[in-house]
Amino acid sequence: MTAVPDTVATAALAAADQMDPGGRLRTDVLAELHSSERTTERYNDIVDIAALIVSIATLAWTVTVNLRTKTEKPKAETVARRVRVEFPVTDNISPEQRDLVIDVVVDRILAEDEEK
Repeated sequence: MTAVPDTVATAALAAADQMDPGGRLRTDVLAELHSSERTTERYNDIVDIAALIVSIATLAWTVTVNLRTKTEKPKAETVARRVRVEFPVTDNISPEQRDLVIDVVVDRILAEDEEK
């Protein structure tokens, strides 16, 4: 299992809380964060939305790290746009839901950067 950076975990949990306040999604995301079989290809049902959230959070973190080689503080719009281009819409999540996840995780990742 590959360790997930704390920032990715925080961002993924923030997206889960935004999409399903007080619901089961947070638990599913936690399980996915600790799964040894994490993959971006398995979104078979609503439980696998957790896998999608973790994948988006991981991609957003990677994009942020890469953009920091060009600018010290990448803008949220730049990070979100790059993630939207690189992460396709799937049949199991609407474009609106995907964009909500992207916006929440990007905001959380950049907020974590500001706090450090």
